[in-house]
Amino acid sequence: GGMGKTTLATVLYDRISQQFVACCFIEDVSKNYRLHDGPLGVQKQILDQTLGQDNHQIHNHYNATNLIRCRLSVQKALMILDNVDHIEQLEKIAVHREWLGAGSRIIIISRDEHILKQYGVDAVYQVPLLDSTNSLQLLCRKAFKLDHILNSYEELVKYILNYVNGLPLAL
Repeated sequence: GGMGKTTLATVLYDRISQQFVACCFIEDVSKNYRLHDGPLGVQKQILDQTLGQDNHQIHNHYNATNLIRCRLSVQKALMILDNVDHIEQLEKIAVHREWLGAGSRIIIISRDEHILKQYGVDAVYQVPLLDSTNSLQLLCRKAFKLDHILNSYEELVKYILNYVNGLPLAL
């Protein structure tokens, strides 16, 4: 955690979403899955974001899956599913690239590469750790709202960066 997977996906989404007819960015799939009706809650979010679909008419997982499959099969869609932590979540959300229109993309963000491989993704991108310069800049931006170290915090910041080993947001 803290290496910037979600931040990177957000920037990517902002840059490429206009190339797609239907788009959604589902934040924290794991949390939504637990707190909001399991897969049905996530499917309702997908339908709401991609189609503006009225969720009040969707009462079960089967109907939501069929609606996603039928309505998105003719649209070029972009879906970003953030923080997936169990293969079961992907299987039950039941969104497959083959069900979407030509040129569609599904981006799955997970800390566990095994989940991605087990689900059969085409490619896995491993976010590299930040180098010391970028790590310092990110920590300063988040902690001090500045692009540089305040002189009185120089030693503390160096200690923190050494401690977190390239993951300044892990704090």
